[in-house]
Parts: sequence; C-alpha cells; structure tokens
Amino acid sequence: MAGHHHHHDHVHWSFEPWIAGPILAVAVVYSAGAFRLRRNARSQAIRDVALFYAGLALLALAVLSPLHSLGTVLLTAHMIEHEIMMVAAAPLIVASRPAATLMFGLPRPVRLNLASLLRLKPVRKFWRAATDLPSATVLHAAALWIWHVPALFEAAGANEAVHTLQHAIFLGSALLFWIAVMDRLHRRYGQGYAALALFFLSLQAGALGALLTLSPRTWYELPPGALELAGLSPLDDQVLAGLIMWVPACSLYVAAALYVVSRWLRVFEAQPVRQWP
Repeated sequence: MAGHHHHHDHVHWSFEPWIAGPILAVAVVYSAGAFRLRRNARSQAIRDVALFYAGLALLALAVLSPLHSLGTVLLTAHMIEHEIMMVAAAPLIVASRPAATLMFGLPRPVRLNLASLLRLKPVRKFWRAATDLPSATVLHAAALWIWHVPALFEAAGANEAVHTLQHAIFLGSALLFWIAVMDRLHRRYGQGYAALALFFLSLQAGALGALLTLSPRTWYELPPGALELAGLSPLDDQVLAGLIMWVPACSLYVAAALYVVSRWLRVFEAQPVRQWP
C-alpha cells in the first residue's frame, strides 16, 4: 500500500506561488485592461480576448496540472507539457495581440513609468533584436537543444528552481519566436521568411524527436515512480516522448508554415498583372 501511495505522489496539481502567481496576475491585469477599454468605448475584438484566454488556460494546464508533477519522473509527460507551452499556448497568446490591453490593465502610474521605460533607445534596440526573425528563430531552436542536454534536463527534473527557469526560457523564447513570425505576416513581403523560419523550427524539433525516438539507450536518469504506474520501461518512455516531439509538434510547425505560404500566395495573386510592352 505504501508503494502505491508513492506512485501517486507524482500525480497532483501544483500551485507553487511563483508559477501560479504570475499566471493569475496576468489574467487579472488583462481582465482589468479589457474592462477599461470597453468602458472607454475602445473594446477589443471578441476573437482576440478568446485567443488570449485560451492561450493562458493552456499555459496554466501545462504548468499547474498533474502533467507538471509527472514531468519530473516521466519524460513523455514532460514533453507534452513543453509542446503545449511552445506550440499551442505561446502562438495563441501572441495572436491575441495583448500588449495594449495588458498596458491598460496596469495602474496609471505603473503604466506611465513602463511606457517611458519602453521608449528608451536601448530598450527599443534590445526588443528589435530579440524579435528579429533570424535571432528569435535561432534563440528558440538553441533553447530547445540546450535544455535537452542530459545534465541540464536532469537538473530541471531534480530541482524546482531549475525546472521553473527551463519553463521560463522555453516560454520566453517561444513568445519571441511567434512574435517575430506574426510580425512578418503583417508585412507584405515578410511571409516567405516567416514560412522558412517555421520550416526550420520543424526540422529542429523533428531532428531532436527522431534522435530521442531512435536512440538505442536512454539519455536521462529519471527517478523511479511514474514509469511503473504507466507500465513503461525507461526506453519506451523516451521513444514515446521523442515521437510526441517528432510527429505532433513538428506537424503544428509545418501546418503553420503551410498556412503562411497560402497567405503569401494570396498576396501575389492580388497583385495586378504586369503587361509587357
């Protein structure tokens, strides 16, 4: 009976204040901003509000649900958690264009100070560099590879502070990447580059997923616990985790790239046909 209880130690909702707190704070600030904008007859599109809350709900599901606690002992759960954050929650939040609503949700003095800070030349230059498509793509791909190095991955599983840092870097680099991609979509000729970036990311996720799936030995030493509960051997767990990164995650990047290509082609179709003299 004691052993059975041990397995269930890993299946629980996690409400660590340093993870749940920021998510709740963002939800409150956004709600306050949406309310203020509506009161000033500058309400947002329902679509944007729905996208934002859907993205935030998926993020909360990834980092607060039992997926998070299981992720310390089960590689598959860890992978599902990361994919929800990076290829579902992040693009939904970015697509909702939440900046103005979040700014309006802050108390007036904070909002004015933040606006002054954001206008500073070094801050503007840093933001431009971080959300430039090549740098944001390389940064996100690097985060993906670096955090799957066994020593760092195991450190994240063993230490909650490192685990939180890992999530912050995954989510932060994913947000910057999707901001860069979606910014290109609003430019007339940037869509081809956005599609290339998405294809490049799908190759990175695919290569890493394939290496995990096809490896003859396990990469990580995970503490025992959930594997027995799931009826998996450590290698089965790794193969399944690799497949999740290789197939569904990769497919989402490719689907996004194909959507961008279709938009790009529509732009060309809309161009007036040049008549040769």
